[in-house]
Amino acid sequence: MDSGARKVSPMDLATIIGFVLAWGAVIYSMFHAAEGHIGAYIKPPEMLLVFGGALGAALLSMPMHTITGVVSYLKKWMFNKDVHVEHMIKEMVQYAETARRDGVLALESVAREAPDAFLRRGLQLTIDGTDPEIIERIMRIEIEAMTERHKHGKHLFGSLAKFGPGFGLMATLIAQVAMFRNLGGDAAAIGSALAIALTGTLYGCMLQNLMAGPVAEKLALRSAEEVFAKEIILQGVLSIQAGNNPRVVEMQLMSFLSTRQQESIPKAA
Repeated sequence: MDSGARKVSPMDLATIIGFVLAWGAVIYSMFHAAEGHIGAYIKPPEMLLVFGGALGAALLSMPMHTITGVVSYLKKWMFNKDVHVEHMIKEMVQYAETARRDGVLALESVAREAPDAFLRRGLQLTIDGTDPEIIERIMRIEIEAMTERHKHGKHLFGSLAKFGPGFGLMATLIAQVAMFRNLGGDAAAIGSALAIALTGTLYGCMLQNLMAGPVAEKLALRSAEEVFAKEIILQGVLSIQAGNNPRVVEMQLMSFLSTRQQESIPKAA
């Protein structure tokens, strides 16, 4: 997602731990239940029906550009970009001190070099003497547009999670029809059809609870964190534009934090 004051780590630790725990528990259970014959759970036709069908239904429910962004959505899910709001607030207070002491024009170098594009635009609008109402309107439009973009990724994986169990049920019904056709015949054929029916349901559950569902939930959380960080920047920029005392800027931005987070930040001089 769009950057804030962040430290990029190779991969989100919670994603790694969660993936290993969830898949490990399921695979161990399969191995134990099948007495080591894990291949009993691998049914390519049912995989095609459930996973291919769910993807097809998702394609039917959204525009193509949402699907083509799947790689970027997965990167946002896998790779953690922590929003260090405490560091961000300290920087905003420093900018307020500079503006208070030397005037907002002294922030021109920051407006050019700040790593966050959203912050750069906000400071540049302030330096240009833009009315605070216009600054807020422009920056809020950007936040809303970003939120709308993020919805596409969540919607894609949310749709897969929603349609997966339905196609699992469809696989079950298809297999049951085959099973009923053999009720008077070979018992092995009936057992095979029943295994296929249950496997289809299993694939639907796995798609919802082990694959698409967790990705959709984490993308939604990432988006909320992004909006939270940008709201801090927005309020800081507006406070700097108003010429507020750095202590006032700090107190205003500290309101976004928990008590424990507030205690970890040294107070402004």
